[in-house]
Amino acid sequence: MFDDPERTEIDSIDHFIEEFETAMLVTESLSGDLRARPMMIAGHEPGGALLFVSRAEDEKLQEVLQTSRVAVTMQGVGRYLSISGTARLETDQVKLDELWSPSWRIWFPAGSEDPDLVLIQIEPSAAEYWDRTGANKLEFFWRAGKALLQGEKTRDDKLSGHRKVGFGEGGSDS
Repeated sequence: MFDDPERTEIDSIDHFIEEFETAMLVTESLSGDLRARPMMIAGHEPGGALLFVSRAEDEKLQEVLQTSRVAVTMQGVGRYLSISGTARLETDQVKLDELWSPSWRIWFPAGSEDPDLVLIQIEPSAAEYWDRTGANKLEFFWRAGKALLQGEKTRDDKLSGHRKVGFGEGGSDS
């Protein structure tokens, strides 16, 4: 598994996703503007696929049906993740029951049996992450300080805590 650099990078994305509870889902509005909205992450599958739950009548679903290309961003203390991909809508009741969290009753009072619920699955095409925690944080500050003293710009792509990952045929471009 770890002999394949692309697989290792995708595993890193999977690990990053586990650390976030919410994300900003970016869609193209019906008028062509980009819209970002906070969403609870319902789940994720190996390989970076994300799952969100929504109501069938929500405007974001009309946006996804119009243009399935989306972006998802996540931010935490010292960690950042951006995923580009394609959204599709599912009405898989078994999967919805499997993912269901009682805390979602705030938004969906009828529970997982609500016939108006829809899963939004994001299949990633590319991702990028930045990790400024632990040793990566120290490395960043070391390189940033060195660049500052030398009058140069710090290059994020030279830091071990920054990667670009391609999914599918594109592979990793880090």
